[in-house]
Amino acid sequence: MLTGSYRKRLDADLIRWVGEGLVSAESAATIRRSLAQEGGFRLPALLGLFGGLLIAASVSAFVAANWEEMPRLVKLGLILFGLAGSFAVAARLESRGSTGGADAAATCGTLIFTAGVALVGQMYHLPTDWPGGALLIAIGALVAAFLLRSNGALVVALVAICAWAGGRWFEGDGQVHFGFWLAFLPALWLAWTRQNRLVHHAAVLAALLWFASLPGSSSFILFDYGLLAYGLALSVLFVTLGAFALDRGGPGLLTACLPWGLIGLLVTLNVELVRILDAHEARPGTAISLNYFAYALAVPALTGLALLGRERRFVWPLSLALLLSLMVPVVFWSGSVVALLGKIAIATLILVIAIALVLAGAGGGVRRLTIAGSGLFAVAVLILLWQTIGTLLDQSLFFLAAGAILIGLASGARRLLAKFAKPTEASP
Repeated sequence: MLTGSYRKRLDADLIRWVGEGLVSAESAATIRRSLAQEGGFRLPALLGLFGGLLIAASVSAFVAANWEEMPRLVKLGLILFGLAGSFAVAARLESRGSTGGADAAATCGTLIFTAGVALVGQMYHLPTDWPGGALLIAIGALVAAFLLRSNGALVVALVAICAWAGGRWFEGDGQVHFGFWLAFLPALWLAWTRQNRLVHHAAVLAALLWFASLPGSSSFILFDYGLLAYGLALSVLFVTLGAFALDRGGPGLLTACLPWGLIGLLVTLNVELVRILDAHEARPGTAISLNYFAYALAVPALTGLALLGRERRFVWPLSLALLLSLMVPVVFWSGSVVALLGKIAIATLILVIAIALVLAGAGGGVRRLTIAGSGLFAVAVLILLWQTIGTLLDQSLFFLAAGAILIGLASGARRLLAKFAKPTEASP
């Protein structure tokens, strides 16, 4: 599993394996060197990137301080000189093998280009169209990211693409902006080939924001149950993609789907719990067309994770949690939310989902799942204490029954975990 504690765990295992004679000391040292080369904290590259950002800020401040006194040609020349200088330095550093320095210089040049687009528009009094300017910045940043293999330029491109699509979305009163994919697909292809986590998260977040914009502005104003159901199914889809990539050793880009999907899952489930316990908000929901679209994507993906996952201790509890999450909107659509039974059903589902996430995180060594499950459980309990299920006596009985069930599960957890941990017999 690709977890934050993987290196510490591997180092402890290597020490134990060397002591038991399973691995030689030379092999353990080779594994540690290989792991160090794959990633780590690259301080020179990070400092170089910050230095490039400061230089770009210095140039911008100098130009702004003397902007009114400069002739137009001087202004344009400064912008072109900054672009040429930054990209020339990036190309030279790349040829010398300093990839971190080259990335910092290319990012600095991309930021100068971004400022230059705005300044040129101001100088020549071009028509105000900031989404169009964002698209121009995205194209320039994509060219820099492709030619100079700059991760910083790619992040700038992804931000500019989101700004362009968001601007067109607002201008069209929430109409779907399919042109987003014309610029996003090349950026996604570049992000797929990179090993930078910031690039991966930026690409996943850009895609998530576009999918989140599909319901339109009217749905966000109404904030109805169809919108919540769509967000829940979308979150399940992203968690499934990230979990499948972790389990099967898939691309790093897909693993970045997991944390964003978990954030959406936790927020949506807690909102559902708050609304069903509120006397004014607890009313039957109505499905919208996007719900069927999202469920048509989430259910097959979840089925594939449950059937094709390798690590049972990780995949099966997570699949259960995601399946139960998809059942929450069904309770709203059935109309039972107005009854006490519906409130108990939603509260029970959310608590079981939280426990299943914790089990999946513990079984697969994925800390973010354990944290997500624990956070969901804690927030759900606080919500239940804030808004009671029926009377206080009903609330007391609910907590008593839930606590007794958990204690019963804890007593049999050792045998359950031992069953999952039992190794399969090797075929002759």
